[in-house]
Parts: sequence; C-alpha cells; structure tokens
Amino acid sequence: MRKRSDKDSEVIVKRRKKSSHEDGHSGAWKVAFADFTMAMMALFMVLWVITPQNIKQTTAAEAMTNPLVDGGAGVFDGTSRTPLDLDGVPVQRNKDKPETPDAVGETARATSTRETVKYTSPAELQELANAMQVLALQLDAEANIEVQVVPQGLRILIKDDQQRFMFDRGSVKLNPHFVVLLQRLAGVLAQVGNKLIISGHTDSTPYKLANGYNNWNLSGDRALSARQVMVESGLATAAVLQVAAQADVMPLRPEMPEDGVNRRIEILLLTAKAEGLYRELFGDQQTRVDYSSQQAELIVPANSDASTNNTTSTH
Repeated sequence: MRKRSDKDSEVIVKRRKKSSHEDGHSGAWKVAFADFTMAMMALFMVLWVITPQNIKQTTAAEAMTNPLVDGGAGVFDGTSRTPLDLDGVPVQRNKDKPETPDAVGETARATSTRETVKYTSPAELQELANAMQVLALQLDAEANIEVQVVPQGLRILIKDDQQRFMFDRGSVKLNPHFVVLLQRLAGVLAQVGNKLIISGHTDSTPYKLANGYNNWNLSGDRALSARQVMVESGLATAAVLQVAAQADVMPLRPEMPEDGVNRRIEILLLTAKAEGLYRELFGDQQTRVDYSSQQAELIVPANSDASTNNTTSTH
C-alpha cells in the first residue's frame, strides 16, 4: 500500500468571519449628539444675552411672590419708605435659641451703615406696623407682639402668651424666645429715624424684697434689659429718649390688675410732634423763667419767635 507523503497532503484553512458589536452601529450618533449640544449652548447664550432686558419684570414677579423683597406689593410697594429688608428676617430659625454675639455684632455693623427714615403720617406708621406683623409671623411670635398706630406715633407691645413668659417671676433676665424677638425688632427700628420710649409694666401682685426692691424697680430693670438687647443688636443708643418704670399703674386690663396680660414691655415710636412735646417737657426747648435770689430770667430758645433773652429783676 502506498503511503501518502507530506507533499501529497493538502492543508485546508477555513476562515470564519468574526461578528462585532460595532457592525450594528456607526459613528453617526456622535455627530447628532454634537449638534444637539451645540444647539443647547446656543440657546443658553441667547437666554443669557436677553436676560438684562427683563430685569424689571423678574424683580416684579419675585416681589409679588415674596413679601420680604424690596419693591414688593402692598406695604412693600416700590414707593414705600419702610425698611423693606427687615434686617434679614429668618424664615427658619430655632425660636428657643438666641443669636450668637458674633451674629448680633454683624447685624449691628450692617444696620449702622444704613440711612434712617422718619415716619410722620398715620399711613406711613401703619405701613411700618404691617412690616412688624410680618416679622412676628416669621418668628412665630404673633401672640407676643401687638402694634397700634396712636396719635403719638407707633405703640409696640411685647407681652407673654399662654406658653411663654418674657421674664420668670421676679426676674429681669429675658427668656430666649423674647431675646430673638427683640433682636430682630431692633434690626427694623435701627433703620427708623424716630425716637423711642421704652417702658416696663408689671401686674399688681405685690413684689417687695427686704431692701425695698419692688414693682417699680422690677419694671424699670426689665425695660433696661430690653433696651440693652436692642442696642447690642444694632439700635443706636441715641435712638432711645427714655426708659421708664410704670410698675402696675397702667394695666391693659384695669378690671383684672393681677392678670399676667398686664406684664409687658412697651416701645413707643414717637412722631416729630410728640418728640417736640417731650423735649419741651424735659429738655431746654421751652420758654421758661429761671429764678434766683437776685433776679428772674426769662429764657427763650433760639428757635423761638423771640430773638433775645429778657431779664426781669425781682425786689
């Protein structure tokens, strides 16, 4: 039998076509994606270019939805003289935690650089009262602040509610909730040019220590505590004309003199006329006669109708 030699053998090579995932896809999608990206960039560029033309419309829209934005509607109207920013009224804040000294100092520096505005007409005072009601709403303090427009100006009552007391019994230390309230109120009043009178009030429950400390001392010290918090929060020291102790002589409910509703701090924002009357009573703005053993001297202020001082001798 004849053997097959190597020369007679044939080598058959079979080539199989390998499939690839790329066969079903092409690079066309990359071109489409690049075109889409370029179109989006062009759209954003066009929007950015035309935005300055709609600033007034955007501001008006924001003002209508956010009552704390400058130029808003109602009491925050574009012609308003109210300190519209309310010195950063907090939307979310721990109502039981007072602000840190650093935060208070920052607020004081910010408010000290702003120009103050004086309020004269009842309409302007009502506008300011509405702004303070907004502040109370943001601080969950609607029950703790009451604002009234009175002939002398704006009367602001800071008082207890059923769950929170401004002071513990016999104490002059403000509780944290009211510290925050006075701090934020000071931020508003720091932008107001009208002068203030701060008074403290107690109920008629007798309070007397061995050293004679009584409701008069207590109400005065509480008013001073309120003033101190407000001054440290940005209120100018010269803004307060008087800190008064009222004890229990001016109750809100005379028929219930021992009721806790009579315990309060009052802030009276004076009109220019009321401030003038105050200065006539306690300052040197009134015409008066100074008596001595030698003579009686008529003193006429420089802004009075009379231009000279008259001296009348006594016998």
